Amino acid sequence: MNARQQTIGRPQIPNLKLRKHFKQQTSSGHSSRRSWCLNIGAWCFLGVWSLGLGASAFAADSVSFTSPGFPPSQMDAGGRLVEDWGAVGVKLSGEGVVDAAPTVSAVKLDGVVPAAQAVSQRGAVTLKLTAFRAPAYPAGVDVFTVRVEEKQGRVANVTLALELPAKVHAGLRTVRLGGRAVLTLPPREESGEKPRDWGYCDEASSLRGWAKPAGPCDPAFRNIRAGMGGVPIIYRFSMRPKSEANVVLGFCESHWAEAGQRRLLCKVEGAPSQEVDPIAKWGRHKPGALLFKARDENGDGKLDITVRGASDAKDKNPILNAIWIFPAGPPPNPGQIIAGKLNAAAKRYVDVGGENDQSLYPGGKLEYRIALPARGAQELTFFAACQGGSAPIPDVSAWTSETLRRAAREVWRDWKER
Repeated sequence: MNARQQTIGRPQIPNLKLRKHFKQQTSSGHSSRRSWCLNIGAWCFLGVWSLGLGASAFAADSVSFTSPGFPPSQMDAGGRLVEDWGAVGVKLSGEGVVDAAPTVSAVKLDGVVPAAQAVSQRGAVTLKLTAFRAPAYPAGVDVFTVRVEEKQGRVANVTLALELPAKVHAGLRTVRLGGRAVLTLPPREESGEKPRDWGYCDEASSLRGWAKPAGPCDPAFRNIRAGMGGVPIIYRFSMRPKSEANVVLGFCESHWAEAGQRRLLCKVEGAPSQEVDPIAKWGRHKPGALLFKARDENGDGKLDITVRGASDAKDKNPILNAIWIFPAGPPPNPGQIIAGKLNAAAKRYVDVGGENDQSLYPGGKLEYRIALPARGAQELTFFAACQGGSAPIPDVSAWTSETLRRAAREVWRDWKER
């Protein structure tokens, strides 16, 4: 399956006989028909089981919800979304915001999609949490929407903080438990959090000591960031609007021994893109450097650098070892850069994946600062991993909140007709 291809899931129910049709959502926006079958006995059992579970859920002030053929998820009495990896809760604070217990109930979205909803009147605002299951391959995805509405006719500034299990790690767009993506986050720009002057803004992984450079060279060539799963490596640097710079990207391939395995597409803002196969150009364990005449092309005071794996490469996981940003003018000498002799002359020197690397956004709490106009509202949507699956990863997933809801609506309307 293509990394960007998203397929509506095949539920794990045996003795398949009843034919059912789903739509397959792809990154190009096209749809194709795919069928699966369900044993009528299993279908009837699911209906009876769902009714029984729903009754017990109401008695416990919690609500279960699912998609045909998948194990259920639950919203508990406190409005937390409960999954096999832990629970997601929401804490709201700000001027005029008070604590209040939510009312949790079962609802139908678009008249057919079973969902759980928690509503609480929080003084100046109303907080509404809604969760439903979308049938995304292979195990489904829970869509968790947080809506804050101003009710008193005045501008309100509130802070929404996510409450997550202690062992998870929050990145730029995903929350992970070990190597599993368990929660997809809205774009960090929507948080209102002030970014640093520079840093990575991607879902790549830092791997210290991964490379084994042969011969004397800058120590940065020992470390990398790797776009596991084919995600791009992205850095952003503040600079004077419309200004220029010499940018150098450093690479050292220590996994593959032969050419034609990993090809990298490198884009530095304001400069022509370059494609490189590190083995073909420099050899295994051999440090190399690419030079770019960069410019803040859009005048936003930021310089973007992106390294992607070629879509037709055998290994689509990009790597990057080092970044140097030098003043505009004559290009620096690549040999001296590789040897580590020009670090002091660089405006920025980044040991990618190493000691002086950093995220564009500081770590800590996952908070979203929300400015509400009088009588206004704002929504944030999160995608949660369900039992047996992972959350969609931005940059390699075509799913959006709109397409997930459409998939759920189509599945339940088709199911209802049976």
